Amino acid sequence: MKKFAIGLGISSVLLVAGCSDSEGSANIGGNESETTPEESTTEVTAEEETPEQEDAQLESPYQEIKEHFDSYELPEEGRLADSEFVNAVEYENGYTFDQDTKAMVARIHSESGPAEPTDGQNTGVVMGWLQDASAIPTPENRTKGNAAGQVDPILNRLQQIKELNDFEPLEQWVIETENSLMNFDEIETEQERAEVYADTYERLEKMSSLIQEP
Repeated sequence: MKKFAIGLGISSVLLVAGCSDSEGSANIGGNESETTPEESTTEVTAEEETPEQEDAQLESPYQEIKEHFDSYELPEEGRLADSEFVNAVEYENGYTFDQDTKAMVARIHSESGPAEPTDGQNTGVVMGWLQDASAIPTPENRTKGNAAGQVDPILNRLQQIKELNDFEPLEQWVIETENSLMNFDEIETEQERAEVYADTYERLEKMSSLIQEP
């Protein structure tokens, strides 16, 4: 049996498709910058919100999805006592999850393929697929031209997410993202392709940040 870490497929396919004039750089959860809120002596009542609190509120559906992810806990059943990965939780069925983000980071492939995740693992697997889908070249480094199949790996990941996800706000987000990419290969102008790709990149980055942030 072989264990595969996810996150390598999408960026490599995009970078070799067509004629590329630049190297792709996969954005896989870069370090988040931290800011220290200014101290204030102003008392805030339960009915009031500070500007910082208002800014922290994400637009829909990202706020709802973040709350869904934040409330998710990895199941206790089936855990292995030790893991070959650092800061990870490994299970008897071959799935491994990041202990902090709770997203899947690897799974074992046997001759018959990977085992099905348990119901309790589904959300963590979805989070892993979302992180993998976001690991694509930046708009500046994407493959130029109308090379076929540039977004196929993203669409494949979105389809896998739909099969496991049962959270309605995320379902709608996936459908909207999927619809925007369906006819990518038929887009006639490079400018329009660039705009669609940039919009998809931004959506995926927003979603990935919900998983990366504590």
